[in-house]
Amino acid sequence: MKKFFTWFSLTILLVMGIYVCYNMAVITQLHPTYEGIASLIVKDTLQKTSAINSCTAIVFDFRGYDTLGESFVLFTAVIGSAAILRKYKRR
Repeated sequence: MKKFFTWFSLTILLVMGIYVCYNMAVITQLHPTYEGIASLIVKDTLQKTSAINSCTAIVFDFRGYDTLGESFVLFTAVIGSAAILRKYKRR
């Protein structure tokens, strides 16, 4: 029975992989390029942020407050976990 479930799972995984690859190929043929926000960011990065690297400009200039908020949430989660999971010494 275990062997059946193993082969069944692998077959389902293979079928889903083929399905995803096929759909990715079809979608890229229907919509070869998307000229949306990505082209705007690449064109206007140097003028708006004075940063040569677009990734750096997005992370530290355009999404700076978001990154700061995520860092605060992560720091709070670590401190909270440490406070809950610490062990006390018995005297």
